[in-house]
Amino acid sequence: MNNKKLNHIGMIYIILLFIVYEKMFKIAGFSINIYVHGLFIILIFFYSITGNLKLDSSPSKCNTAFINNLIFGIFFIFYKSLSIFTTFIVFSLFQLLAYRFIIKIKENRKSVIDKCLNVRSFIKFLIDSLGIILGIISAFIFKYGIFWRDFFKEEYVYIYLGVFLIGYFHMRMNEKSWSYTNIIDLFNLITLNIISGLIFLIIILTKLITYPLTILLLSIVLAICFQFFCRYIFKMRKFYGSKNKCHNLEIEKRTLIYGAGEAGAILAKESMTNPMFPYHIVGFLDDDPKKKNTYIYNIKVLGNKENLEEVIKKEKVSEVLLALPSLHSSEMRNIVDRIKSVGNVEIKTVPTIAEILENRELASQLRKVRIEDLLGRDEIVINDGNIRNLIEGKVIFVTGGAGSIGSELSRQIAKYSPKQLINIDINENSIYFLELEMKRKYPNLELISEICNVREKKKLEILFAKYRPNIVFHAAAHKHVPLMEHNPEEAIKNNIFGTKNVAECADKYGVERMVLISTDKAVNPTNLMGATKRACELVIQHMNKVAKRTKYMAVRFGNVLGSSGSVIPIFRKLLEEGKNLTLTHKDITRYFMTIPEAAQLVIEAGSLGNGGEIFILDMGKPVKIYDLAQTMIKLSNSNVGIDIVGLRPGEKLFEELLYDINSAVKTENKKIFITKIENGEVDITQFFESLWEAGQHANIDEIKDVMKKLVVSYKEASYL
Repeated sequence: MNNKKLNHIGMIYIILLFIVYEKMFKIAGFSINIYVHGLFIILIFFYSITGNLKLDSSPSKCNTAFINNLIFGIFFIFYKSLSIFTTFIVFSLFQLLAYRFIIKIKENRKSVIDKCLNVRSFIKFLIDSLGIILGIISAFIFKYGIFWRDFFKEEYVYIYLGVFLIGYFHMRMNEKSWSYTNIIDLFNLITLNIISGLIFLIIILTKLITYPLTILLLSIVLAICFQFFCRYIFKMRKFYGSKNKCHNLEIEKRTLIYGAGEAGAILAKESMTNPMFPYHIVGFLDDDPKKKNTYIYNIKVLGNKENLEEVIKKEKVSEVLLALPSLHSSEMRNIVDRIKSVGNVEIKTVPTIAEILENRELASQLRKVRIEDLLGRDEIVINDGNIRNLIEGKVIFVTGGAGSIGSELSRQIAKYSPKQLINIDINENSIYFLELEMKRKYPNLELISEICNVREKKKLEILFAKYRPNIVFHAAAHKHVPLMEHNPEEAIKNNIFGTKNVAECADKYGVERMVLISTDKAVNPTNLMGATKRACELVIQHMNKVAKRTKYMAVRFGNVLGSSGSVIPIFRKLLEEGKNLTLTHKDITRYFMTIPEAAQLVIEAGSLGNGGEIFILDMGKPVKIYDLAQTMIKLSNSNVGIDIVGLRPGEKLFEELLYDINSAVKTENKKIFITKIENGEVDITQFFESLWEAGQHANIDEIKDVMKKLVVSYKEASYL
């Protein structure tokens, strides 16, 4: 049916072209003979073989304008007449317009008339055409003064304009937005005018017309100037029109932008173009002394960072926008402290480039400064090639795939086109919502969610046999220290024996690599959770010795910002409720890392391992939790206090990542090290039976006795 429809439309198109073609030759004074008809047949033949009669949006093999030039050029060789040129211009314009009209009708738009006869496009076409006409007439006036009419001929306008419009419609210049004219649009317009002028020059040199060569360049320049001016007017109309609308809004927030770079300029520009821009910008601050007293979109740069407090007070600023997306966390912390010292001033920051891409308007993405921004570290650099070689085209298992680390591992893995990604978790709600999120972001990803407890070895074997994974990331574990102190048998069952089950299945079913997610609490553990994670590392080291095909390795790092049950979400909840923040000890410190950073480094570490390594991640400097709590209170503008409640069972004041920092071995990634583990030769197989028995009896003392023999560095924390 579609083919018949296409044929009918094609026939109508050819008939229309023939009518116009014949009429133009008659107007030009040519007799309609076999040569004229033969020329048309040749024209249609070339349209057909180059795909220009398909009448759809698919690209053709050759442009119709080129074919028209070729055929009419041949005709012109035999009939050297200006009429041929006129016929060529009119026919080409009609053919281009008819072609696009038919295509747009076939696109099933809501309003074909609005699309084809767009008022804005028509006005742009008229203005640009007027620019050509005025350019030519003005050139004659400059040259000949009041006697310009004696030298001017209308055919100059018709021919030049005809040549210009063929290129104009071909380049779709009338469809370009003048309100958002950029340098590329201006360059294309200049190119079009120059090419049109060159073609017109060729016509002059062939003696078809007698145009004064001395004013040809002036005609082109004046036409371009007029066209540029009209686009500038449209652009300024958008700026100032929107600005007036914005000022009609009763906005009292006097806002200072810190940073007069690209991000700050975008905000200033948006304040003029976005009628709903919710800030009254009083000025900029920037560290570059050259920018002081300059203007960006009519907004003055008032000074540098030395003037921060002074400007906030003088201009009665109620909000500061930090337009420095690449600002280091330590510098941002210093700026935030200085702003907060002035008074109750709200602070917001521009998002990262990745966040900006999610939304067009920058103002709508301004957000409050997060604690993550102040605790963040230098941007990590990963070896994309290593990760791609590890993941691309492979079947990947992620156990604990719905947890904080496991879910982020899945997000990062999905970027590298695995053959299959299988998420394994016991929490059906979390894994369900993760699956919905992943399918929205990665529609082409073959994602499979499996409900499975890593304690159940039979179910694990079914999954390993079914999918035959190449890589396994093992993130399933119990992690909360106080809960595991109270339920140590669960830590043994899930952490130790769950790891053992996954590791044995990996070897049995020919997995290439298995990566264990460990923790800094495994170093000189003072609690059962940390001791069981150290035991997991021993399981991995043992399996690496006995396995035939699989390489085993572990990755150890500290706390991750915003993970489930971590300190920052807890503090945020208390601040929302207006309650005092609770802290176990004033001197307690912890290492922190962002979840995406941890996930990326885990994957890369997995690509670097040769088997048996314990990788450690550079966690930077430890953070004092008391200082963290104070900063969060400042950012929230809350009046709550901090309560010291005492250390919990098994809790350390200071976390460790290494036994001996001098034994760490560097890798090709400066953020990843290999640690030489003490007591690495402990044979964990001797303890499996006693651990199992202790776990079944749920006897805390018995479990602790076994764990102290297995993990010799495990010493219970003592509290006064």
